[in-house]
Amino acid sequence: MQENMPPNNNFPPNIDPTTFSFTAVLVGAILVGDLDVNEQNAIGNWFELVGQYVLTNASQQQLIESRIENTNININSKKAKHGGGPYTSNSNKSNQNQRSEVDFILQELQKIEQELQNLKKNST
Repeated sequence: MQENMPPNNNFPPNIDPTTFSFTAVLVGAILVGDLDVNEQNAIGNWFELVGQYVLTNASQQQLIESRIENTNININSKKAKHGGGPYTSNSNKSNQNQRSEVDFILQELQKIEQELQNLKKNST
């Protein structure tokens, strides 16, 4: 078996997310039935620790995969704050280069405003 291949299993099962979450409610309700407060606290903390371990492991794996795929983006970087970033195809694009787009939008807004004025006149 290759080391980086995911296991071939279906756990957790592919069920509706609400149903999946509700099963946790049911298990929790069943567990607290005959336990005193100290036992509930110990078991609850144990489950939280299990969850934290799983989340920490998954987040590290996700970080490594995003670095390999080069999809790890820092929107707080100096590059992003100075006009370059993942959402622009040309990081040197300035507002002046976008003037034609702004002019088009302004023209369309004027048409809409004129149409609203015409509707207002016709309705009175």
